[in-house]
Amino acid sequence: MDNHFFYFSKGERIGIIVLITLCVVLFILPGFLPDRSQHDPVDFSSFVEEVSKRGNAFVSEKESAIAQNNDATLSPHVFDPNKATQEDLQALGVSAGSIRSWLSYVRKGGAFKSWQDVEKFRALSEQERSALKPYLAFGKETDAADQQDAPPTAAPIMQTFNPNDVSKNTLQIMGISEKVAHNWTRFLASGGRFRKPEEIQKVYGLSTTDFERLLPYVELPEAANDAFASADDTPRTYEDVSSKVIIDINQASAAEWQELRGIGPAFSKRIVNFRDKLGGFQSVQQVSETYGLPDSVFQKISLQLRPSPILRKLKINTATVEELATHPYLRFSDARMIVNYREEHGAYATTADLDKLYGLEEQTKQKIKPYLSFE
Repeated sequence: MDNHFFYFSKGERIGIIVLITLCVVLFILPGFLPDRSQHDPVDFSSFVEEVSKRGNAFVSEKESAIAQNNDATLSPHVFDPNKATQEDLQALGVSAGSIRSWLSYVRKGGAFKSWQDVEKFRALSEQERSALKPYLAFGKETDAADQQDAPPTAAPIMQTFNPNDVSKNTLQIMGISEKVAHNWTRFLASGGRFRKPEEIQKVYGLSTTDFERLLPYVELPEAANDAFASADDTPRTYEDVSSKVIIDINQASAAEWQELRGIGPAFSKRIVNFRDKLGGFQSVQQVSETYGLPDSVFQKISLQLRPSPILRKLKINTATVEELATHPYLRFSDARMIVNYREEHGAYATTADLDKLYGLEEQTKQKIKPYLSFE
């Protein structure tokens, strides 16, 4: 039995021999093969260095281009605060939160009309205000900057003219802007007349420079007789007018206004139209704000005028932007600001609530307060 245990068949003996032979061959074969581990490794350092150089050069070019672009777009410059962009404010170091507040304020109808309005804008820090101050141009300052960049215009051709019979084209030839020339001719078309050369200064929009330039060329063909009452006829006290016509400023018709010396059809119509747009005169002095009404005429008739309650008030808590904007004391931007604030914060309770509208001029607030109803 033991002999069977150690007995291998012929096939098994051949297999054992082959296996032992393979093991011996595999063990001694490496000694006859070349040792590849001893060869010098491939040097990739120059390739890596070149790739690194090219990558750094590309990044530098991109950074330089971005920096130049930022310098071009974010360089501080003078701008209108009511037309400011995000880039304008970023260039002066204004924080992102302040920029959002600024743009939102303007978008909702707010306006910066003077530096005082900027100081009242609470979203800005003191440091941001200091950075902004040298670069803000308000109203006429912006217009002047724009005019400096405007192309040159033809030199004005001066000539003598009758201010009561001048055409729009003639005014423009003499260097008057189209808008002012339109105001001038519209004044004449409505019945207005100039009785003295100096009265042309009352044309809406006519600058002091243009007035002084035109004055030597004004020629009134008719004698400049004052069409109004003489100084001796001017009432000096309320006792002096006891026998004269007395006008209720809020009740008198256009025909009744014409009973006053110096008030003709054109002026009476303007006074009534102005009164209707206001909702009534709050004081006698307001009559003097009528477009084109000479102060000399108002002074002559003022003691013949009697005040009375305002006829119509504005319902500030229900009026639309369009309704508010029809009032002579409110611009469209003012009306929009009033409505936007009402929609965000609720109804106005008293006139004191108007003080919360930082973009509304103080003079406008005082003028409009008597006309507001808080129902």
